Amino acid sequence: MRIHTLTGLFLVVALTTAGLFAQQKQDESKNATPTITKPEHVDISGTLVCLGCSLKKSEGARSACSVYGHEHALKTDAGQYVNFLENQYSADLIKGDKYANKKLSIHGILHSSANLVDVESFTVDGSMVTWCDGHKAMDLCGSAASKK
Repeated sequence: MRIHTLTGLFLVVALTTAGLFAQQKQDESKNATPTITKPEHVDISGTLVCLGCSLKKSEGARSACSVYGHEHALKTDAGQYVNFLENQYSADLIKGDKYANKKLSIHGILHSSANLVDVESFTVDGSMVTWCDGHKAMDLCGSAASKK
């Protein structure tokens, strides 16, 4: 009888320990850092919008673009915002002066962990805008439309 009691006690301790271990592993997985994917080349289409103004209008965000300035992002047809890595290739897009509220197709490298695109080129009004070494700017020099 003593052996059966010890065996039962051992089973209770073993099952309790296993349950606690499983709970600990589950808690650790909830707090784990999400997997970061590798950057990839993409083509993303949408409308260039002021991120602050758009969020203020659609979600009541407390943006103050009139004080701090407008920063533009691409709003996809699915309603997701994609930001641009700040550099010479994206400067005109971020400012929005030339392309605000226009439909664009962006080609670049998506860094999905930051929801950020490193712009390589983009298409607007049927013309491709690329980097021009001569002008040191993104323009239509490389576009087939400009060579006609």
